[in-house]
Amino acid sequence: MKRNASMTLRTRTAYPDGARENMGYTVRGTLEETAEGLRFTYDEPGGSDMGAVRTAVTLGEGCVLLSRAGAVRSTFRFAEGELHDSLYETGPGSFPARVTTQALRVKRERRGVLAEVRYTLELGGASGEHRLKLLIREEDAE
Repeated sequence: MKRNASMTLRTRTAYPDGARENMGYTVRGTLEETAEGLRFTYDEPGGSDMGAVRTAVTLGEGCVLLSRAGAVRSTFRFAEGELHDSLYETGPGSFPARVTTQALRVKRERRGVLAEVRYTLELGGASGEHRLKLLIREEDAE
């Protein structure tokens, strides 16, 4: 059964040239139990000039799967010590993507989940060190 939920996402990125970037936002979506794990699905805020993007974050046993569909298509798998190759597809073209996960921590709670991931992302020749923190909470029924 799908339930209303919200997710607060925070990222910190460090680039090889020393530049740093922080980002954060909160989105509303739906939360459900699936055979793969707890899945939170939402529409990305602001969309893109190419169109809408729907994202699903699945928190499974020892891994987090981030799948995007619509104007941007990609699947990133985070599992500690694992390297994952995929494509990052947009209207103008596709780019090779490689995720190397250094650390993953997932803590389930009664009404949600906290996930923290430390990983390197190589996308189309550029790379960065990332820290991602997700807090997904079931919302009270109205």
